[in-house]
Amino acid sequence: MTVKRAVSGAFAGAALLAATAACSISFNAGPSLDRADVEQTLAQALEKETGTKPDKIECPGDLEGELDTTMECTLIDDSAEYAVKLTVTKVDGLDVRFDYKVASTTKDGSTPEVTAEEIMLEERVSSILEEEVGQRPDRIDCPGDLAGKVGETMRCTLSAGTDEIGLTVTVTEVEGTSMNFDVEVDES
Repeated sequence: MTVKRAVSGAFAGAALLAATAACSISFNAGPSLDRADVEQTLAQALEKETGTKPDKIECPGDLEGELDTTMECTLIDDSAEYAVKLTVTKVDGLDVRFDYKVASTTKDGSTPEVTAEEIMLEERVSSILEEEVGQRPDRIDCPGDLAGKVGETMRCTLSAGTDEIGLTVTVTEVEGTSMNFDVEVDES
């Protein structure tokens, strides 16, 4: 008989969209930050937060260094366009802070299909198992991408030293651009 141990995890299907919560950026600007600097600052913040560099950020102009000023930029990733709302939240001399929030749907109103790419899934499962048991597996091998559909399962292999153990990843929830999943490791 095989005993299974369940561990839960999460994956942002479109990694950049993990940044849907409002986040802050601070910069020295003067009366405004020019468009190119806003785009570069926002791209760097998204890359730092998600580990993935956006394909492109487009803003309509300079961001005024005035409290409560808003601007909508466009994040282009995997040929989809998402609105990114910027709001200036603090101005202290030349130091300006703004929050940004990435929309969870594309500008055309569609919700992108959530897929955990094979290499990112393997990395996330490794991290989850390391957090759970205190030791990182030598390797996780999954046969491909995992579709973000509730109930979707995938068998993967965990390698630790000379041992190879099977595990099952099961999607438990898909909300917007994120999926939650359980990882069940076979135990003998």
